[in-house]
Amino acid sequence: MRWNATCTLVAKTYTLDDEGVEQVVDVKTPIFCNERKVGASTWSSMYEIGISADAEIQVRSAEYQGQRDVVFNDKWYSVEVVKKEGEFTVLTLRHQQSDSADGASGEGGDDDGE
Repeated sequence: MRWNATCTLVAKTYTLDDEGVEQVVDVKTPIFCNERKVGASTWSSMYEIGISADAEIQVRSAEYQGQRDVVFNDKWYSVEVVKKEGEFTVLTLRHQQSDSADGASGEGGDDDGE
C-alpha cells in the first residue's frame, strides 16, 4: 500500500463563548490514506439500504478516532460506514453539498428566521 493520498479527519467539539453560547469547533487532523474504488457490490448494497457510497478510503486504525466528517480531494464527506480490518479501517463516505466558499459542511446552527 502506498499511502499516497491525504485526507483530513474532522471532529466536532463544543465550547462556550464569552456569553455562554455553545459554539461548534471543527478539530481537523490531516493524515495519509489509501483511496479505494467503490465496487459495484458495495455501491448496490449501500443503495438498497438508502446509503450513498460516493468514495471509500483506507486509514490506519490508530489514527481514526470515530470522526464523522472527512475532507478528501477538496470535498467534504460524511462517514457512512466504518469497517475495522485489524490495523486498518475502511471508511465509506457520502459527499456533502455545501453553499459556503470554504467548503464547510454547513452543519450546525439552524437558521429559524429570528
